[in-house]
Amino acid sequence: MALATPFGSLHVPHSVPEKRVSAVERALEWCNTIVTDSSLWQPRTIRKHIAVERSVNGKLVTIYPILAAKQDFGDDKTGFSRHHLPVMVNGKPVCVVPSLEMTGQEKSALLHTDLVASLLQLFYAEHPPLKDLPGTLGKALYPKAFPGGRYDVLGHHPERERLRNQFYQEVTTDDDALAFIVNLDEPSLIHCHHFLNHLSYPKCAQFTAERILDQGFSRHNLEGTLWALQTMDALEPKRHNDSLPRFMHHPGDDVASHAIENYQPASDVDAWNVFSSVLDNADNATFWIAITRLLEYPKLLEQLLDTCQELYDQSDDHDFRRTLLPWMSTHRNMDETIQVMLEVLESHELPMFIHEITTYGNWFENVAFEMMDYGSNRLKCSIVAASVMNTSFDRFPLWEQLLQRSSGTVITSLIPYLAHIGTDRAFRLIEAQTNHDLRFVCRRAYIQIASFKTHPRTSEVLRQGTKSAFKGVRLECERQLRLRRNEGLDR
Repeated sequence: MALATPFGSLHVPHSVPEKRVSAVERALEWCNTIVTDSSLWQPRTIRKHIAVERSVNGKLVTIYPILAAKQDFGDDKTGFSRHHLPVMVNGKPVCVVPSLEMTGQEKSALLHTDLVASLLQLFYAEHPPLKDLPGTLGKALYPKAFPGGRYDVLGHHPERERLRNQFYQEVTTDDDALAFIVNLDEPSLIHCHHFLNHLSYPKCAQFTAERILDQGFSRHNLEGTLWALQTMDALEPKRHNDSLPRFMHHPGDDVASHAIENYQPASDVDAWNVFSSVLDNADNATFWIAITRLLEYPKLLEQLLDTCQELYDQSDDHDFRRTLLPWMSTHRNMDETIQVMLEVLESHELPMFIHEITTYGNWFENVAFEMMDYGSNRLKCSIVAASVMNTSFDRFPLWEQLLQRSSGTVITSLIPYLAHIGTDRAFRLIEAQTNHDLRFVCRRAYIQIASFKTHPRTSEVLRQGTKSAFKGVRLECERQLRLRRNEGLDR
């Protein structure tokens, strides 16, 4: 199935659940709203993909929301690795992966599109806050403010430079490299992976990788351990795969994450035996990565949910329970447990929790109306997201109240959902926003009106928009009318 998005057409495999498709659509709409309302982000077509770009500290940042969506739909041919966001600086990929906090709060098996939207929002300001930047991206953009970075923990080291120079002076063949490495002590060996290329020196690289991995678990050479695993993956993929289960319990989060992300189980049983062993510690940084891997095996879902239910019941950690419950609700009716949790949540915890839960009963209608009086825009946006997923009650009275009593941000978050429903009732609610005082709300309303291609009043409303007081709105409506004529919808 083909999905039309603000960033181009997107193929959706039939195996992707409808809920995930809807979640990705919402995230892409969020991305588009941020880009549309920002003077800094500029859309650009690159190799048939619509990317967004802006300059940061004299460097060009490029982000591909459409590739993030492909990743969410299981496409592993985007050019970016699993869980790595499609981000480039000056045309080169940058390793941007979710932090521990993000991974812990995810609910939809790590939506790349949600994380891309968050990244776009982070760079909404002219000068993004350095403390909030991902480490590797911060290093690429502000090298002086991020000395070392995530994968250069040793920084500049005189001994490393000495060894590098000596290596290039003495080594010309793979055997030379092996002779050089064999004579090094352990403190010197820690520097060698920086200049030891497995393509040029495969025998020496494999010897060094095996030597590092045989040292056991150590926090003192995490970078070298990662290099060793990656080298073995390139040279001896089967041995690499067989060794990964023991590294899932490595004290270094990056090493353990690599092991979980890259292990290829022989069967569903093997997958459960290996990945479930990581679930014994909810505080472990790799807990959610293991959850994500287990979700790749549909036959294990009920077993996984039962295990998570046990973890939830046994845990006294409020933050863990608050994080785990929304994820469980996307796969199983957890309404009773959610209602209990709502009674103990602090007001600042409500927006994210409501945004992430999936509810199934009409009890949520009363709760939503009550929470709407709290006045928080974040909470109202969350009510919108949660209500869209619950079809057990007539949601239009709730949405009508939200449109009347909310800010432009809340309104523009609801309008795409109404357009997706596509009924005349939804059309009329969107039409009412075409006269809003805020330009970006008007423009968003007219864009969504245009998505009702066969509605009898679409052209009439768009023609009214050509008389808007806002120039941008007038131009948008004229563009939409031209598109309708080109498609043969109007004469």
